[in-house]
Amino acid sequence: MKNKPQFQNAMKNSMILVLLLMTGLAAAGQTFSISGRLTDTENAGLPNATLLLLNAGDSTMVNYALSNLQGEFEIRDLPRNRYLLRITYVGYATLYRDVDPPAGALLDLGNIRMQDERTVLREVIIQEERIPMRVRGDTIEYDALAFKVQPNEVVEDLIKRMPGIEIQSDGTVVAQGEEVRRVLVDGREFFGRDPKMATQNLPADAVSKVHVFDEKSEQARFSGIDDGQRERTMNLELKEDRRDGLFGNTTLGYGPDNRFQGRTNINRFDDKGQLSLLGMGNNLNQQGFSIGEYMNFSGAAQGIMGGGGGPMQITLGQAGGIPINPEGRPSTNGIMTSWAGGLNMNRKLWDRTEVNASYFYNQLNHDLVQTTDRENYLPAGNYQYLQTGTQDNQNDNHRLTFRADHTLNENNSLLLTLNSSLNNTGGLYQTESRNISPEGQLQSSSQQSSESDRDNLSLNSSLLWRKRFGTPGRTLSAGLDLVATGSEQTASLDALNRFFSQGNREELLVQNTYQESLNQSLGFNLSYTEPLGNRRYLEASYRITSNRNEVDQQVFDVVDGTEQRNDRLTNIYNSTYLYQRGGVNFRLNRDAYNLTVGGNVQATVLKGELFSQGQAIDRDYLNVLPVLRFNYNFSNVRRLTFDYETSVQEPGILQLQPLVDNRDPLNIYVGNPELRPSYRNRASMRFNSFNPVSLFGYFAFITADYVTNPITNSVLVDEQYVRTISPVNTDNNLNLRGNFNMNFSLSKLKTRVMVGTTLMRTESTDILNQVSQRITNNTLGASARLTIRPGDSFEAFLLATANQQLTAYQFSTLEQAYLNQTYGADVNWNFLEHYRFNAGFRYQIYEGRTSDFDRKIPMLDFGFSRRFLKNNSGELKLSGYNLLNQDLGVTQRVDVNYLEQQVTNSLGRYFLLSFTYSLNQGLNVFDGAGRGGGMRMMH
Repeated sequence: MKNKPQFQNAMKNSMILVLLLMTGLAAAGQTFSISGRLTDTENAGLPNATLLLLNAGDSTMVNYALSNLQGEFEIRDLPRNRYLLRITYVGYATLYRDVDPPAGALLDLGNIRMQDERTVLREVIIQEERIPMRVRGDTIEYDALAFKVQPNEVVEDLIKRMPGIEIQSDGTVVAQGEEVRRVLVDGREFFGRDPKMATQNLPADAVSKVHVFDEKSEQARFSGIDDGQRERTMNLELKEDRRDGLFGNTTLGYGPDNRFQGRTNINRFDDKGQLSLLGMGNNLNQQGFSIGEYMNFSGAAQGIMGGGGGPMQITLGQAGGIPINPEGRPSTNGIMTSWAGGLNMNRKLWDRTEVNASYFYNQLNHDLVQTTDRENYLPAGNYQYLQTGTQDNQNDNHRLTFRADHTLNENNSLLLTLNSSLNNTGGLYQTESRNISPEGQLQSSSQQSSESDRDNLSLNSSLLWRKRFGTPGRTLSAGLDLVATGSEQTASLDALNRFFSQGNREELLVQNTYQESLNQSLGFNLSYTEPLGNRRYLEASYRITSNRNEVDQQVFDVVDGTEQRNDRLTNIYNSTYLYQRGGVNFRLNRDAYNLTVGGNVQATVLKGELFSQGQAIDRDYLNVLPVLRFNYNFSNVRRLTFDYETSVQEPGILQLQPLVDNRDPLNIYVGNPELRPSYRNRASMRFNSFNPVSLFGYFAFITADYVTNPITNSVLVDEQYVRTISPVNTDNNLNLRGNFNMNFSLSKLKTRVMVGTTLMRTESTDILNQVSQRITNNTLGASARLTIRPGDSFEAFLLATANQQLTAYQFSTLEQAYLNQTYGADVNWNFLEHYRFNAGFRYQIYEGRTSDFDRKIPMLDFGFSRRFLKNNSGELKLSGYNLLNQDLGVTQRVDVNYLEQQVTNSLGRYFLLSFTYSLNQGLNVFDGAGRGGGMRMMH
């Protein structure tokens, strides 16, 4: 195709530019540091004073620091130039100091005494200057009071206004280019580890500060030894008045076609803990939580070896597709009705014990109507696969979490964690499918109806004992964990398959499947750290885990109403994986950097008994797993991290056993006893830089995955278009991803700008009709967002995104290319004190550059609300969604040997009239006192 060289060159040049940029920023020459202590006239330290280091020539800012609680400060790693130091503190006169490079590496300014600012006896206005964002060590802190929020908005509405933070269409929070894995409330977990529970349910105006940081591992926080392991975390710091009171809100809404929505959250916090109650229900495809165990798109009645009997859903290769899922909109995969409720508690029971517990229940009803048009590519000619299907699924889920941290004494502690869930999934799945030859002749067809009911119970528990010895850095940790899951499933299949190329042969298949499974995993781990002096440490660890799986799957053919056991499909087996891992890590910690280097040796033994086939499986695996982590802080606003780690994925017993599953005669699955484990090498590098004064920041990272012996599915298609699928090891896979984001403000235009680009490349091997070929997928994405806020009453958001994907095949001139674009605008306008109008528009273009797929979707939403009652605690709102009544459930994807288009039922145009009552305003006497930023003093 014509644009392939340009696209590949753009990919290469962009990746080279990102690497050069990161390398250039990481380069450090001869530097020096500045330190000192700020005091008042009585020699007491002044905490949190602001220090700006400016270029002596043009007064542009070079670095930034805050003094600590003792008034001490340090600015590190400065190029050897002349500077001007500007020091400010509320109530004291601004102080300037000239800074010349010292002879050595440190310039100690000693005690710097600040002078009182003289005041005059007249009326003055003291304007509180709020810095929207600042850096405190390795934490980015946002001042929530610097971002205007409206009554009844949730935390998600607040943080999406903060520079460097994005909210994706599914509610995932991305901060500085990385997904936020945990959201804490005042440092405590909120309904387990699901970030959406906090961001989509807690009121925005309850938050005082938002902290974004990379949380250290549990072991590192206990031992005080940084092991380099991080998890992107967000902490919501509540306002002082919300920490001792009741707050929350309740919303009820109804519209034509019986559309409804209900939501409530009530929070009671005090100095001893937190108590939160959530409830929600709607038929608008909206959830304030992650769907989790619910088998959303694939449906509960589908599965290869799970006993469902439905058509197989095989993922081939790494190409994938770009679905049409409009940004900021709920799921377009059918119609969902959801009900949920839960309780979360954080409590300090005694001086030495803190407990966190939560219970959450959710029910999802999923109605799906879907048509599939797939063009399959074969050397002998392309054939077409057409399918129409319906699903009616229901999922009920109970989830319980518990965490207790008990301090035995100053040097010993116990940590107990429990996570349990009970899940019931049932569904009815019906399909009609056809295979059509290149000449347009019908080759085969299938009509299937399957029904299943499944219960799952799971428990994940651990007990950890940690001990510190008299020597700092010498610690011992021992842990015991138990994981158990059990399930029961019944399923029925009624299928009529026709083969027209062989004399109109018919196969009627009526089967019932009953399956019970139990998985138990028991593990013990031991870790010891020994200080070597000069902040160097040695860590030795050992872990042993036994994982036992028992499955009893009974399949019966139904003949004349009588069940007859099918011995070929009946599968009774057990397997035991025994893992042993031992290793040593060396850690080096310095003020500016820390280093971890080491490795583990993992021995794995698999023993399985296949009772149905009268066979046994015995496998041994031995692998060396090195690790390297390096973090370097160029300054308190610039940081570079590098991680390299390895892992092994052993094949499962189902993949290894030579069982032929032909419950779907058009899609046959065969195991492979010769499978070997896959070995993954992952390297990632990230660079962060942020100027908290100018609000200019840029964030870049690149990740590379290299997998040897990857396990993929080999597909054999015969002359009747019957597919036989089997897992095999293939040549190495490569996955590269680079991301660069930049944020800056245009203060004169009251505008904030965020631009970013993403580069991805995957290389994998796939096997079709015993011929292997390399598949290369390149994706180039770019995005730009503008936030315009000329005042507190009006704000506008503009966005533009583009993603181009190109898939190339080794032995074919056939290539697939997409270009997806989104342009949009959101407007929020508050007028006449109590009224608010908001509107959102998206125009999305989905273009198949190598196919006739071309779709343009305009979407328009609006909302009009009026606040009333005392303290504006009530709000009446009329909303309209998808006013142009567009069909959103459209997907196009390319994979190993096919191009597929799917159309799924989705929500059309609907209106909703809702009422919201807020507990926040009436109980918060400080509301409105801090957002304006000023107060009047009389002298």
